[in-house]
Amino acid sequence: MKKFVMCFFLLASFSCYAQLSSSSKIYLEFAETKNEVNVNGEDALNMLADYVKNKTTIEIVNSSEGSDFTMLLSVYERNMGNRMGKIEVINSTTKKSVFESKWKKGTMNAFYGYSGTRHAIGRVFKGQFLNTFPNTEK
Repeated sequence: MKKFVMCFFLLASFSCYAQLSSSSKIYLEFAETKNEVNVNGEDALNMLADYVKNKTTIEIVNSSEGSDFTMLLSVYERNMGNRMGKIEVINSTTKKSVFESKWKKGTMNAFYGYSGTRHAIGRVFKGQFLNTFPNTEK
């Protein structure tokens, strides 16, 4: 009986993450961070869209009404050239968070076109999002 209960809770915990699949439709949105200097949200969303298109099979939609999930991106300036980034995925029907990353620092470097914003988004997306949802990866 104890094994059954443990198995049930394990499957229940996976069901939270299993909702996001390779055929999911996602809407991208920028969420400003209070009491911080936020980066240009439109530019940051374009950078995130590149990662989603090039690294996953997830479809990006233009409105939240036609989406299965909403991906909230937050990026703010930490200091000269350094940025902090975070991604949260919310189920569009239940309005519950499916995934929330930790804040990651991005620095200006040649590998990311000297963009601290692109580096922060890349670290969060490739390091945390794709590790959590490997079934969405190309």
